[in-house]
Amino acid sequence: MNQNRFFLILIIFISAFQPRVLAKDTNKVHFKETIYEGKPHFIIETKDITWYYDIEGGGFSRMIDADGNDWISFKREPWGEYPASAASAFRGIPNLVFKSDDGGAGHPGHEKCNSWLESEKIITESKSGKWKWCWTFFDDHALLEILKTDCNQPYWFLYEGTPGGNYMPMNYYFGTSSGGPETNLPDYYKNNILTGNFQWMYAGSNAIPNIFYMLQLIPDDKTDMLSFLGNTPEGLKSPDGMTVFGFGRDDKGNSLLTGNQKFVVGFYPEKVDSKKQHQRFSGYIAKQLKLIQQ
Repeated sequence: MNQNRFFLILIIFISAFQPRVLAKDTNKVHFKETIYEGKPHFIIETKDITWYYDIEGGGFSRMIDADGNDWISFKREPWGEYPASAASAFRGIPNLVFKSDDGGAGHPGHEKCNSWLESEKIITESKSGKWKWCWTFFDDHALLEILKTDCNQPYWFLYEGTPGGNYMPMNYYFGTSSGGPETNLPDYYKNNILTGNFQWMYAGSNAIPNIFYMLQLIPDDKTDMLSFLGNTPEGLKSPDGMTVFGFGRDDKGNSLLTGNQKFVVGFYPEKVDSKKQHQRFSGYIAKQLKLIQQ
């Protein structure tokens, strides 16, 4: 075998195990395809975030910041065990549909959806045809547009994940449009749940120089909630766990949202560990709203 042919075969062999580029690269957003936790995924790479999107689940299993911290950390096992799956399969964004035949649509690990790329956006439709949504990606955030819903089934929008990349509640703080930051974390397993009507929420870790935030663009009067779930009956003191942040979810675990909606999830590049920083972040959100609504 001559040397050129050897290197050609080697290149083909290596390429077969690399993520496949699905769309023409732009200056801002790159799309690839891979397998993660045994499921086909889109990888979306922007300037500040790498997203993993479960094609059949219709939701994000990973949200990785520029320093390599995964703020979702979805895993398949253990599956469907309360509270153990707070360390694994409960995690994800946006985890839209909980009940009905479409339960699991919008949640990584499930198989209720079809997803495809269209004009550098991800379009997802439930296999039932009753649900449809679209994700658009920017440097430091992503926009979700709910395009079609089942009129007989309410939904919610959740962030269930790991602020800063690990479950370390002693380092966590959070805030909402009603105030913050707070370090006294509500314990979901012990039925301690913060409720209100929030336009936005955030979570951060003292060990990490940025925060995660989620924003509901169309105001409503529905109950929203925030808590933290450990993976054992020890609650917050558990070795692993996750956030349970929800728009349109009450303290009884009911889905409340109906009709079309818009949400943003992203990173803000500073800590929000003081009242002054909270006010600064509030101003940032106000500017974001103006830009998005133009």
